[in-house]
Amino acid sequence: MIPEKKYKIAKFLSLVVLAAGVLVIIGWVFDIGILKSISLSWISMKFATAIAFVLSGVTLYFIVRALEGEFDKAQVVISITSLIIILLMGTLFLSAILGVHTGIEDLFIKDAPDGTKSVVPGRPSVPTMFNFMLIGAAGILTIMNPRRLQPKLMIIGLIISAIGAVAIVGYCIDVPLLYYYIEGANSAIAFHTVALFVLLGIGLLCL
Repeated sequence: MIPEKKYKIAKFLSLVVLAAGVLVIIGWVFDIGILKSISLSWISMKFATAIAFVLSGVTLYFIVRALEGEFDKAQVVISITSLIIILLMGTLFLSAILGVHTGIEDLFIKDAPDGTKSVVPGRPSVPTMFNFMLIGAAGILTIMNPRRLQPKLMIIGLIISAIGAVAIVGYCIDVPLLYYYIEGANSAIAFHTVALFVLLGIGLLCL
């Protein structure tokens, strides 16, 4: 496949991820259950996760723009989106590791305290936060423009896709451990969260 077609695929996937994140945000704002969680028996995508997907979609789109030669324009946007992703998810990641409550979990929208397969209301699963930090790292690498950038983006894309794919298998065979649910220790990843991670990973692999 020629690079131009790969870039078009990556752009399309970035817009799909962005649109899905916006839909979930709408679901939280207007309390539309099917947008927050595909099935009532599955965990909902957290509000912070939806915001991060919107930012990740924008990041992927402008990474492609940078690789197409529009580096100066893309640099500004990627700097902002990557920084917000890393600050948001990095703070939540540390709060999960240290077992503290930062307030970010319910800063915008309050999650139900008895949510399905959720340990801390409003806090995403640890693999979710890890994946988003990888996406932020992909943005930073693009800004730094190091040698052999594209193989680095492909490795990040492979990791993100693999984490998502394992969770999809877990949902298909109904093994909670595979979608990273550890009772009392780690929340599950929502099904549409892992699906969007696979799309983001494929987008990076296209590069």
